Amino acid sequence: MKNYIYNAEIGTFEIRQTGHLLYQLWIEEELLGEYASAELAAEDVAEFDTNYIEWDKLENELENVPTSISQWTAVTEESAHK
Repeated sequence: MKNYIYNAEIGTFEIRQTGHLLYQLWIEEELLGEYASAELAAEDVAEFDTNYIEWDKLENELENVPTSISQWTAVTEESAHK
């Protein structure tokens, strides 16, 4: 499973792959939404449309916000074998 991280001024956003075509957008430990692709989740962050008021109210105030998933840090999560 592939995860993506973006360290923002207000905390760390994380996009977690939870299934074949299911991704979740998190900030710290708060689930913000589920998406069909990581790119769609990243777009909501870039457009300040996350339903996380602390982030969304910063629209037009921040620079250098990643505009696509390719600008996030990719983290490959290895499955735990028992």
